Amino acid sequence: MPVTVAELVMHGDRLLRPSESSRLDAELLLAKVLDRDRLVLYRESEFEVAPPERARFDKLLGERAAGRPVAQLLGEAEFWSLPFFIDADVLVPRPETELLVDTVLERIPGSGGGAMVTDLGTGSGVIAVVVGLERPEATIIAIDRCGSALRTARKNCIRHGISGVHLLRADWLHGLHTTHFDIIVSNPPYVAADDLLLSSSDIRFEPKLALVGGSDGFAAFRAIVSQAPAYLKPGGLLCVEHGYHQGSQLRRLFHNHGFRQIATKCDLAGLERVTLGQKDSRRA
Repeated sequence: MPVTVAELVMHGDRLLRPSESSRLDAELLLAKVLDRDRLVLYRESEFEVAPPERARFDKLLGERAAGRPVAQLLGEAEFWSLPFFIDADVLVPRPETELLVDTVLERIPGSGGGAMVTDLGTGSGVIAVVVGLERPEATIIAIDRCGSALRTARKNCIRHGISGVHLLRADWLHGLHTTHFDIIVSNPPYVAADDLLLSSSDIRFEPKLALVGGSDGFAAFRAIVSQAPAYLKPGGLLCVEHGYHQGSQLRRLFHNHGFRQIATKCDLAGLERVTLGQKDSRRA
């Protein structure tokens, strides 16, 4: 068994191949075990690691090799260049979701004074926290039906000193008494129940409740788009993240529920990822 930091990193790199992030993952996991910053490992490459830490490292390597997301093993992930607590009850935040946040921020001017926003299916709270940091005068209600997810979101609010985010356990918009939101935003479950990715990719380790959107992947979209007009101000915005192949069907769904100015944004790969629409300004 390798004993130095450098040897352990090489061992982990070999074990995790052919993953493109094999060396990075090995370094991150060893840094966690040793409670050091990853970059410190380069200065301490000849440091001899004790047997208990080596055993912990090997256990983490085994879980990563089996496909468990490195963010779950680390207990945190980066989003918007910020660290967030992550566990097995919430999704690992994806870079695509930054497009969703960016779209929301474009619609909230200045510091966000007076803006009312709700984040449906908040999970770890990354959307709500970033909007709260970027628009500190906005009021944000972050909703999830999973109590453990809300506990993680609360930890992230505390971690980033956010006071304008209010956490609520509910099933989408049911039970809300506030009906004058400027923006409703959501990254809901949108994977079809029979999608092979649920059993063949790393997402099999993430919570099905946050992934599966019914038999066709549209159950959450149908609920959100149908409920949203009753909770938006005239001219208010609904903005959702979705799969790359779901944009055209979502645009029809938005249109069928009276939304106007419907548009879809593409991610950096040119794939449709975010659809938005405005409530008719003539409707109360």
